[in-house]
Amino acid sequence: MNMSRLFVLIAAVALVAAACTTASPQTTSTEASASTSTTEEPSVSNPRLLILDEEGTILVLDGEGEEIESIAPAPGFRFAQPIWTTTESILATELAPTESYVTATALGGEQLWRTAFASPPFYYVASPGDGAPTVLALRNNDVAAGLITEAIDAKGEVTPIGDEAPFYMSWDPGGERFATHVAGTRVDVGSDPPQTILETTAMFQAPIWLDDGLAVLRTSGSSTFLSLWDGDSFTDLGMVRGAARFVGQGSRIAIQTGAGIDTGGVQALAQALPTIPAGTLTVVDTDTGKFTSVTSESSAIFQWDPSGTRLLYATLMVEPEPALIWHVWESGDTVDFGPFSPDPSWFQTIVPFFDQYAQSVSMWSADGSSFAYPAIVDGVPSILVQEITGSEARVVGQGSWVAWAPGGST
Repeated sequence: MNMSRLFVLIAAVALVAAACTTASPQTTSTEASASTSTTEEPSVSNPRLLILDEEGTILVLDGEGEEIESIAPAPGFRFAQPIWTTTESILATELAPTESYVTATALGGEQLWRTAFASPPFYYVASPGDGAPTVLALRNNDVAAGLITEAIDAKGEVTPIGDEAPFYMSWDPGGERFATHVAGTRVDVGSDPPQTILETTAMFQAPIWLDDGLAVLRTSGSSTFLSLWDGDSFTDLGMVRGAARFVGQGSRIAIQTGAGIDTGGVQALAQALPTIPAGTLTVVDTDTGKFTSVTSESSAIFQWDPSGTRLLYATLMVEPEPALIWHVWESGDTVDFGPFSPDPSWFQTIVPFFDQYAQSVSMWSADGSSFAYPAIVDGVPSILVQEITGSEARVVGQGSWVAWAPGGST
């Protein structure tokens, strides 16, 4: 990872985590009532979200905070980092002092599979669609230095993908192939055998599939470009200076870069190709080529809603006390929300790698009408839901992790 990026992120983590018991958002409390019903089909009009409570149990709630069901780990275990794999199934790491598994569970309680790993996967992303997904998992290599990527099929069977310290992975919209940023130096597509589409990448990045291709940071000589690969060739969208993180949805990319130093050919190239403003959170429309500045403040995290029209982003507030503030940008207009203290474990897991988690964990409801996040409220790790209409955020339960289910049929 780029060391300047890591330093800035660690500083941000320390700043916000230190205040996690001081700032509280304006909230209205909603008590979750127990229920065992799992008969309703999830949809845009019937949203579901999962949370991870302090005991390591997964709770499934409706959009109002009503408990639909709970999924308990095996005795002596706890769940970590649960995600939705389909509208009807959930994946999570199961941890014990000397054992680790990845477990897939259907709503209603049926265990689909449970596979042991020598070291626990710390990130995974499922292929899109409502069919039985293939999951790409990333974990520490238990027999050598570095990381290892594996594919887990619908039966829980594991196939190694790579052990060259691969990093971020991204599925194409059809769930038929994936891209991997390998060893911090190149980008591969597929695995049997992999197709190397970039042999040199000077920057740590999370490539992401959009409607029209794969968005990557492409390095050429001393210059770096935000580029779109259509399966055959690259189209450079803009120049990038300094470390960068980006997320995408549909035909839009949101990107924020650090300050960089101009070199010999940069100015000449910039005359023909736009440069993404350093330090400015910028929206790039791949259909029109239009660049739109969202904010010049450093953003700790940002994510598109499922439609790719609303951008959620957070900025740091220092005075009167350190906290985060959510904002939602849409078509040039921004709605600001009240400050909050993020849950430290969520913040330290998600924020340094949000460009990857944006592809597997949605803070947005399927219809883009609300978002959810963990926060410390009156000293208690809590899950809040905020509607973008501007009403006060409401507490829907206690926990340190949250993800909205993908949309289903209405």
